[in-house]
Amino acid sequence: MELVLHNVKHVPDMRLNIISTGPLDEDSYHNSSGNGLWKVTLGSLIVARGKRESKLYMTHPKISKSIVNAVDNDDMTELWHKRLGHMSEKGMSILSKKNVWGKPSSKPITSRLV
Repeated sequence: MELVLHNVKHVPDMRLNIISTGPLDEDSYHNSSGNGLWKVTLGSLIVARGKRESKLYMTHPKISKSIVNAVDNDDMTELWHKRLGHMSEKGMSILSKKNVWGKPSSKPITSRLV
């Protein structure tokens, strides 16, 4: 799980990044702190944690070099993923037989890797 922050303030010359908890709350995350510890959860999943150092809670994120970050602006791909999710092959076959997608294409299916 990763924590993605949207609509955040950025100060280029600042040595540390500050996370405002208000936007996290708006995105259904739960913030809790006590006994010198801070934790952000989404449901039962812990997505961030930190320890208090002086008056701030400091996070030490684990960064994996094997992770590939990509942004895809293809709204149709996102729309179909929201509609179908992780549908089974049987479910896809049923939709295909009902001609949900129209005529089959002879074009090869390609994918982009970043």
